[in-house]
Amino acid sequence: MKKNIYILIIFAALGFTACEEYTDIKPKGKNLLETADELEYLLNYSFNSAYAFNLRELYDLDNDMYSYGYKQIPPLLNGAVKDLNYTRLTYDVDIDRAALTKTDRVYEGIYSIICTRLNMILEQAPNVSDDPDKVEQLKSEAIVLRAYLHYILVNIYAKAYNPSTAETDGGIVYMNKVDFESIPVKSTVAEVYQNMLSDINAALESNSLPDRPITAMRVAKGFAYAVKARILLSMRDYENALVAADSSLLYNNTLEDHRLFIGAENLIRVGLEAEDNLFFITSQDYNPTQCIITSDILTNYYENGNIIKQFVGSDGYPILIEDYGPYYSGIEGSALWYAADYQQNSAGMNTSDTYLIKAECLIRTGKVPAGMDVINYIRERRINPDTYASVYAATEADAMTYLKKVSRVEFLCTWKNFANIKRWNTEDAYKEDINRNINGTIYTLTPDSPLWIFPFPQSATNYNLNLTQNY
Repeated sequence: MKKNIYILIIFAALGFTACEEYTDIKPKGKNLLETADELEYLLNYSFNSAYAFNLRELYDLDNDMYSYGYKQIPPLLNGAVKDLNYTRLTYDVDIDRAALTKTDRVYEGIYSIICTRLNMILEQAPNVSDDPDKVEQLKSEAIVLRAYLHYILVNIYAKAYNPSTAETDGGIVYMNKVDFESIPVKSTVAEVYQNMLSDINAALESNSLPDRPITAMRVAKGFAYAVKARILLSMRDYENALVAADSSLLYNNTLEDHRLFIGAENLIRVGLEAEDNLFFITSQDYNPTQCIITSDILTNYYENGNIIKQFVGSDGYPILIEDYGPYYSGIEGSALWYAADYQQNSAGMNTSDTYLIKAECLIRTGKVPAGMDVINYIRERRINPDTYASVYAATEADAMTYLKKVSRVEFLCTWKNFANIKRWNTEDAYKEDINRNINGTIYTLTPDSPLWIFPFPQSATNYNLNLTQNY
């Protein structure tokens, strides 16, 4: 019975065409994944086709944007319909979000990839013997991706890692095996992070990952070390996170240079071909295109001379169209971000991640000037040379102020701003309120607001009583 379930899941993962191919030549009930090439089918997946990585609710909550697309906001604020959109816009903590969350494409979609692709590779790998080296590589790629996807999940549905409370803070289910007979148990935040580190370390210690990825949606050493650096950064293990970030940069240190865009009529980035990719995943709409950027971001985070904001686009049609923000959203001081040909790596990782992880780790370990050098290395490629000037900091606190400002624009409309702000909110020195200005009315999201933790959907909690909410 269990093998039949495996086969059904593999069919669903591979698609109907693959089902036809194999049912034509294999007896019913026989294992379908007998070669390394067949096993690889599960890994050759277009992550961009998955709605699971449309993470706009995070950009909405952390005040990167007011809305996506052409939606008037003021009519939503009268309270006539207090849905999840209203909750995120107004930061209303009294609304029962769990009762409103019947399903969740992110939660369901990411776990589906983990269970029906990554864990299935690991389950079937012992049965494949035709190309042992390739099988080991596929296993290592699968466990790196498993760690990365759990990292996204735990940062959305649980508290940020806090060394003083992680052992008891409720986390998520860490799906590290194929088991259709047991009800999964929710791990603590600390257990989730230890599982992620175990996966990453196992992949790196196998020495089976390639130096360069086969495609931008396949795993290589640079991505594996970047994921490790990100996990350790969250755990405040800055020394080891720095080692991992430097290791990642040995394999790819190419940073996108916006100076090449100065004077261009259009902003173009072919996502799968971008040299700064470590692993490419984006939403289907290539955010931040069509996002209505908030006045807070435009006023307090974009630096004077920012190339994308001020020096790209034809007359009357810049990338950030300030006239169109109020027109489409009804909010003064907003702007429409529009560059349909700029395919941002919004859910994967690129070298901006590793450079900013390195900068923060240097700052946190007392190497403030070296950390500022990394920050200025990024800024120099984001600001018009006629305007650019290096910035300096004498203290960790001052340096972190610069890092947070650069990071916020670098990761605009990605999950990383949400995760970074959330982890900084666990520290008294760096936590801060988010104040959303909607036509003069201020809505405040506090560092300890339960809204930072998204509810598990009823599609999960109704069938697993272990999944108690984490807020």
